[in-house]
Amino acid sequence: MTFDLYQLIRVKWLRLCLLALALGGLLFASAMAWHRFAALPEASKAEVQATHFAESALDQAGPSVVSLLAIKRDGFDTQMGLMGCGVIVDERGYVLTTVAMSPNIESLHVVDADNTEYEVEVVTHDRTGRLTLLKISQPGAATAPVFQAATWADPKHVRRGETLLALGGQMTPNGWELTTETGRVLDTRQTLMLNKTPYRNLLQTDVKLTMANAGGPLVNVQGEVVGLAVPGVRAPHCPELGYAIHVQEVRSFVTRLPIPRWGQDGSAQVCRWLDIETLPMTPAQQTSQSTEKRHGEIVHFVKRNSPAYLAGLRRGDVITRVNDQLITDPASFDAMAPGLCRMDSIQLTVLHQGQEQIMDLQWSNPVYVDPNRSGLPEVILVVLVFVLIYFLVYKDIFNRVVLFVLGALIMMVLGQRLGFYTQNQMVEALVGKLDVLCFIVGMQLVVAVLDEAGALSGLANKITVATRGNTWRILWLFCLMTYGLSMFVNNLTTIMMIAPMVLILSKHLDCDPKPFLSSLIIAANLGGASTMVGDFPNMIIASEAGVPFVQFITYMLPICVLLLLVMLLYLRLARPALFERDLSLQQNIREQFDAYDAPDPDMPEPAQAQQQAYHELCENMPHTRINKKVLHRGLLILAAVMLGFLVSDSLGVSTALIALVGGVTALLFGGCPAYRLLRKVSIGDVLFFSGLFIMVGAAEASGGLYYVSTLISRFSFGNLLALSLLLMWIGAFTTCLLNAGPAAAMFLPVVLSFKGVAPHNLYWWSLSLGICAGSSGTLIGATSGSITATLANRFIKKEMIEQIIRPTETPPSKARMTNMSFRGHAALGMPIMFIFLFISSIYITVIYQW
Repeated sequence: MTFDLYQLIRVKWLRLCLLALALGGLLFASAMAWHRFAALPEASKAEVQATHFAESALDQAGPSVVSLLAIKRDGFDTQMGLMGCGVIVDERGYVLTTVAMSPNIESLHVVDADNTEYEVEVVTHDRTGRLTLLKISQPGAATAPVFQAATWADPKHVRRGETLLALGGQMTPNGWELTTETGRVLDTRQTLMLNKTPYRNLLQTDVKLTMANAGGPLVNVQGEVVGLAVPGVRAPHCPELGYAIHVQEVRSFVTRLPIPRWGQDGSAQVCRWLDIETLPMTPAQQTSQSTEKRHGEIVHFVKRNSPAYLAGLRRGDVITRVNDQLITDPASFDAMAPGLCRMDSIQLTVLHQGQEQIMDLQWSNPVYVDPNRSGLPEVILVVLVFVLIYFLVYKDIFNRVVLFVLGALIMMVLGQRLGFYTQNQMVEALVGKLDVLCFIVGMQLVVAVLDEAGALSGLANKITVATRGNTWRILWLFCLMTYGLSMFVNNLTTIMMIAPMVLILSKHLDCDPKPFLSSLIIAANLGGASTMVGDFPNMIIASEAGVPFVQFITYMLPICVLLLLVMLLYLRLARPALFERDLSLQQNIREQFDAYDAPDPDMPEPAQAQQQAYHELCENMPHTRINKKVLHRGLLILAAVMLGFLVSDSLGVSTALIALVGGVTALLFGGCPAYRLLRKVSIGDVLFFSGLFIMVGAAEASGGLYYVSTLISRFSFGNLLALSLLLMWIGAFTTCLLNAGPAAAMFLPVVLSFKGVAPHNLYWWSLSLGICAGSSGTLIGATSGSITATLANRFIKKEMIEQIIRPTETPPSKARMTNMSFRGHAALGMPIMFIFLFISSIYITVIYQW
């Protein structure tokens, strides 16, 4: 027996796997080559030293440089000396430096470009102690001076070989003078270990660092700050080289400080503070509040996973007090900032849905990631990994759980190797979604009790018999039952209970089961979209967005019921041939199902055939024994969980906690052995979403999702309705290609990055409806699509084997013996998807205008 290599390569899955790996390897090599090429030194145009660009750079950055003078006490002697320099980072007089502050300093002073001396105070340090923030203080001044703040360079545009200018200052007999030193960037991410102290992500340069420019800025040709010189840091093997803290680290530290920044958004004055944006209360809102609550700032944007978000702050909340101090105007808020920077936590008094709450904001321990941390090569690399994983999932070559766990491992290795995705960010990406995983596990345990009681199977059996063989009655009843159960039960559980009944019934009626199954998939999607507990996408959306249970049903239930009726009407009027069975049977069983009366003595043969068909159908149906004790307990637990969801918002308890408590209650008091309930918890779902969340975290850390949200926002031209509709349509087409769960997880940070305030939570309804429409279009888009296809194809394969072993007198119809395919479902699902999107667009427009 010879080994035929050509026959082995012709195996479909192996060819696809080799093709995908080859393509992924080629693209990965290209991306890495581009990354290396982009980091090479640029062609030197500027051997001309600083004379070519000094004027423009100095005009831009010079006024923001200050020298630091310290009055120190040494025993009984007091002396003033030059410590280094710093850079003004805020027009209100905040100065940043890397000069270390010794304990014997009695007072600090700065001298600016105008040769004016000011006293300064130390505000705070970063965690490493290498960055120190100072504040220029003028207690006796009538009006506070306005300083010129430095401009930050884009971290993604800092390259090797770039020409730099180190700015500093020195005291001369004629007063203060600006000093300059010229050099180049030698490395953008250098790591050193000096005296067992690690220095990471340093900017390496050949600029000569002296006492005059120590702690000062390094600027590029445009006069933008690319780093702050670090005095005293020298590599043992190259003492002539200097180092600076990268602008990415400097800007990240400054922007995370609790210092309000004011700007204009149209006619409104916007305050940006700790990754939230607030607007002042309008006169109408002030009038509606009591006297002590008439001052404050209305929150209209909160960054996901920011300290304010984790403290519970949401859009629409009103901040009235900060550390028990009233916010009366911008000046009062600015006056609090230095004191807030010295604290680890800030206490906010907030009006949340009309109720006053106290929130503790832990600003000193931010756990969010900066979306602009990495460059375009990292974004392309992350996109390539996503494309490769989703290609393998689409071709169904390997189990999707294995693929997404593998994708998460690849993201972790690449992120660590390239420095854009740290271990802390990976943990935060997973821990930040822990409530979603708890929600899924809790609801699966609650549903498992009902499953063990036999309630779902028994209900499906009764409806199967009640249809009496009428295909349209089968379609209507099973779709309605699927929709109703999917509102409270996971789609996978619902389909796995109902699909076998439809397959058995199709065998006896000899009709094609695939149109019925496709309709059930769509009905399950609509039922899952009607509530926040029916399907994974809505679980993710509800737990992440904090939408109340009642509000979710109020907005989503009416449109989903309407879409269900439209789908049934479309199938009845436009696609009736799909549900016609083969009429060339010897016995028309459907007609015999009109009534099951007692046998007629005058016509015994038809009555006996009728009864025989009825009993044959009933005998072939799986018998279900209902445990009433377990059923009653399961219904009681489910009712308690639903009640908890209804009052969760008023109690201030998350739905994830309620679902988890319900799951633990089901384990302890459900009346079933705990191991049988735990076997029904899908560990695969937990691993799948864990891997997905890590991959999405990498996409966010690389800046990929930032590009997506920016693209959507720009195409909407600033119109909130256009943005909502664009989100819905893009979400639908993305879901068609990916899956409902991954699409929801990927679009969550995109939606949370939108800064416009949409009325009635319009973004979330648009996203939910778009994902619902997209999951109806293709098998891979639906949460239960692949499971349904697997059940159908397994059943058909079994029927074909039985026909070979025991052929029947009347062969089954050809349509019934063909597999359920991606193309076959898309032929029915894609037109329905476009109908759903059209109707949903009208619905979103009506809500927006309401």
